[in-house]
Amino acid sequence: MKRQTPSAKHQAPRTGRALASALLALALLATGCAIGYLLADRFPRSGTKPVAPALTEGAAADRVGALARLQPAGGVIPVFGPPGDRIAKLYPLAPGQQLAAGQPVAELASREARLSEVKVAKLQLKEATEAHAAADRAGRENIRAAQTELNQAKANKASDLAALKAKADAVRVGADAAAKGVARLNDLKARGVAVAAEDFERAELLKAQAEAELAATLAQNEKARVGYEEAEKAANARIAAATAELEEALARVPLKSSEEKVKLAERLAEETVLKAPVAGTVLKVIGREGQPTGLEPILQLANLREMTAVAEVYESDVERVAEWARAGGAVAEVTNPALPRALKGTVRGEADISRTIARNQVFAVGPREDADRRVVEVVIHLDPADAPLAGRLVGLQVNVTLTGR
Repeated sequence: MKRQTPSAKHQAPRTGRALASALLALALLATGCAIGYLLADRFPRSGTKPVAPALTEGAAADRVGALARLQPAGGVIPVFGPPGDRIAKLYPLAPGQQLAAGQPVAELASREARLSEVKVAKLQLKEATEAHAAADRAGRENIRAAQTELNQAKANKASDLAALKAKADAVRVGADAAAKGVARLNDLKARGVAVAAEDFERAELLKAQAEAELAATLAQNEKARVGYEEAEKAANARIAAATAELEEALARVPLKSSEEKVKLAERLAEETVLKAPVAGTVLKVIGREGQPTGLEPILQLANLREMTAVAEVYESDVERVAEWARAGGAVAEVTNPALPRALKGTVRGEADISRTIARNQVFAVGPREDADRRVVEVVIHLDPADAPLAGRLVGLQVNVTLTGR
């Protein structure tokens, strides 16, 4: 049997003691890390993200704590372009820039085509206008000619009928004289005065001729009257026909539709220049020249003159806040290490308190914090003097402490 050397004799106990020491060191290290982590979570360093407020259920009856986020009172307005287009020109834009309502921010690639449509529509309108004017002139000339014929017919009627009447009156006088001559001869003959037969026959002939001439004159007069009346009717009919032709010719010219096409083309061309929908401050510029539109906003805009903190109050604390709101409003203090000082605000009334309970959207930092809380949104109106500070950090997560007035 081989004899064990002294070094090999003591090697196994030494190895056991080293393993035990290593395990003890690891246990102490794990315990220290756990204690440090818990202490760090309980006492966060200055400048870290806000933690869940300490004022939850069971907090002081005169205070309610909550997490919140800074938002413009009118919300953040994204400015989109129409789908299927592209940004051809982006006007100079930068965060913090003030924009007036209707101020151009970008031009689309379709603008050139839309402007060409405006030119074509205006050309069509010009052609339609000229055709309308030509049809109007021609129609009015036809009406004027028919009216002239009517006026001439009326004038001739008056003069001709007057002449025929005068002629009839003269013939009637001659007929009356001839009739009287015959009557005188008959009277002489009746009294026994000798009257030559040829004188009597001559007087009868003159009477017959005068009566025939009078009848012919009266017939001619009646014929002229009827003829002129028919001529007037025909002239009036020509005026009516010319008027109808004018209306038809003007109706065939698409003047009104051409005017509407110009308006539509101009409106579509105007829409290729994207403008700020409201006055406000540029929060973020997202779009770039050449970028397709409709997928994401070109920029984000907001009115930063009125700022709010949208607090997520625990469902168990909402009734206290509502009581304060009904009693004249609640006072709020808004804090975050990113702010140079605490901000002040108020809950003006129950209209600032949501009527629905939902899951929280603002999450506290820390492994022991509840990430799935049931909360009610409460709008806190920040003081006007604090709006500039809040407006520089839109969306900042903050701590809020609410108290009654």
